[in-house]
Amino acid sequence: MSQTGEDPLFDLYDREKRLLAEGPELLKTSDPSALRAFAERLLERFAKVVRENEDLTRHSDRQEQRLVKLNQNLKTQTRELDQRKTELESLSKQLAKYLPPQIHEALFEGKYDTRIATQRKKLTVLFSDIKNFTQTSENLQPEALTEYLNEYFSEMTQIAIDHGATIDKYMGDAMMVFFGDPESRGVREDARACVEMALRMLEQLKVMHKRWRARGFEHPFEIRIGINTGYCNVGNFGSDQRLSYTIIGGEVNLAQRLEANADVGGILMSYETYVHVQDLVNAEKRGAIQMKGIARDVQTYAVSGRKSLDLSPHVSLDHPAGIFIDLDPLSLAEDEKTVLAEKLADIASRLRQS
Repeated sequence: MSQTGEDPLFDLYDREKRLLAEGPELLKTSDPSALRAFAERLLERFAKVVRENEDLTRHSDRQEQRLVKLNQNLKTQTRELDQRKTELESLSKQLAKYLPPQIHEALFEGKYDTRIATQRKKLTVLFSDIKNFTQTSENLQPEALTEYLNEYFSEMTQIAIDHGATIDKYMGDAMMVFFGDPESRGVREDARACVEMALRMLEQLKVMHKRWRARGFEHPFEIRIGINTGYCNVGNFGSDQRLSYTIIGGEVNLAQRLEANADVGGILMSYETYVHVQDLVNAEKRGAIQMKGIARDVQTYAVSGRKSLDLSPHVSLDHPAGIFIDLDPLSLAEDEKTVLAEKLADIASRLRQS
């Protein structure tokens, strides 16, 4: 222990300092034996300090080597983790193509239960189907059919995602989506979002028609859409080995029946859906239909369009001369709206002058 009573590690050279402190007084004397004894003690302490420093240096070198090795191992592990992260992100993106976005996100956040379980919820279900798909496919090369069909599904799917729909499945040329699970904005808002989504699908299909005809697709796809709102069983169906997140029930079958009875390029919906959107769309009352498993006659309504452009942000123009405009002002910045409005005004002025 040092004179202060503290651990000597707090002052490694306490003894050497005390020895050096004796030096000035001894150097004032002329006693050779005292000077010799001091020199011997000083040499002994100096030799010991050198040995201790050598030990510390060797220990420091070993620690440095260990740190270098640890750093190398850390870099290797970091590279492996980065690689693993990249692999998992790639796997996640691939799985996302097979799962509804809401389910995919919940799974990776650990919020989704994969037990076999279902619940009854009031959902709004949409079926769409391509008219005369078999005949159309016979008139196209397989490569062209695949290209057009994938393009069609890609754009319809993006519209569905943008409106918050859950994409259930693709069945050949048919598409089934629903609103109300796993996320819901309430039955009324779900129904309104579904009908708005259907209108956007039909509008976008017109844009695709122009594009496809320019590429040589003489008779591009035309679709029918059926929409119904009602109680369905929704959840995980299947086995411990494989699950399918889907919906079943008579109301689902009714939505498919409505699609089959819809006009080409039109939307046919049940009264249960109509009551939630009657202020948004013009709809013609059609005949009632009966469905096995449903105890009521189902009154149907054919949508003919939005009631007013004021109720929708979209601006549309479809002229027989081949002019088609479809834009959403909400997607434009204020300066972009100003520029576009000026260009359209200039076009209108030139048309009037000509």
